[in-house]
Amino acid sequence: MKIGLFDSGIGGLSVLKKLIETIPAHYVYVADTFRAPYGTKTRDTIETFSREIIGFLMEKKVERIFAACNTSDSTLAKYRPAFKIPYHSIIQAGVNASKYERVGVIGTHTTVQSGLYKQALEERGKKVMQRPAQLFVSLVEEGLFYGHMVEAVVKFYLEPFRKFKPQELILGCTHFPFLKDIIARVMEGVRIVDPADELVKEVSHLVGSGKTFVEFYVTGSTEEFERKLKKIGFKYPYQVKHLEIHELEQKVIYFERACDTDRLFGSGQVDSGGTA
Repeated sequence: MKIGLFDSGIGGLSVLKKLIETIPAHYVYVADTFRAPYGTKTRDTIETFSREIIGFLMEKKVERIFAACNTSDSTLAKYRPAFKIPYHSIIQAGVNASKYERVGVIGTHTTVQSGLYKQALEERGKKVMQRPAQLFVSLVEEGLFYGHMVEAVVKFYLEPFRKFKPQELILGCTHFPFLKDIIARVMEGVRIVDPADELVKEVSHLVGSGKTFVEFYVTGSTEEFERKLKKIGFKYPYQVKHLEIHELEQKVIYFERACDTDRLFGSGQVDSGGTA
């Protein structure tokens, strides 16, 4: 089995590691580090990036795709029903994992502004407070998971939730589980939800094949990415390859082939030059 994942950086490794523990497979992981961070960019820009990456994964003939980036996933909601291969939404997994009435959500600016978590949770009768915590992404990308500075930043972002008194907090960015220990300590007594846990549970019935191997395609520095892999203790067989942005931009044609465009736009086609 060949499985594709994508993220702006190392955040998606929190999803990849749990998938590997559940499904032995050949994984293709795109880390768009050159254009990171995603969370501060416009929705149109992120949608374009996401379409290019999915096109690249389709060219690699993956059999299913996991969105290991909430920000990208938030811009692809309209395409989900039209994908011709299984597409697993990290946002939908987070919503499905919610068990309580009062729910806090943290994510990047783009994910929070999309309102997808809030809308889906409120449709289930829940009370929701959401807040962007963009700086968490930078901390994780720098390999800063512990320490007084990290704890101070976490407290700064989570303090506003005290009055709301959530029963659970959804980590709406795949970078955030790397800070889960400190987040849980600051939010004592609150259930911390990592959507990756639900995502893996939803595909636990799948049967993998062969030995696990990961192909990483990185748009930025491969050396820096490998350094981060070693820092977090990534222990599975892998290979890191550089992916040029101009090459990635050409793959949007494969995104069009990945979608039933008639279903989305009637007899028209998805515009391959920008956002739809």
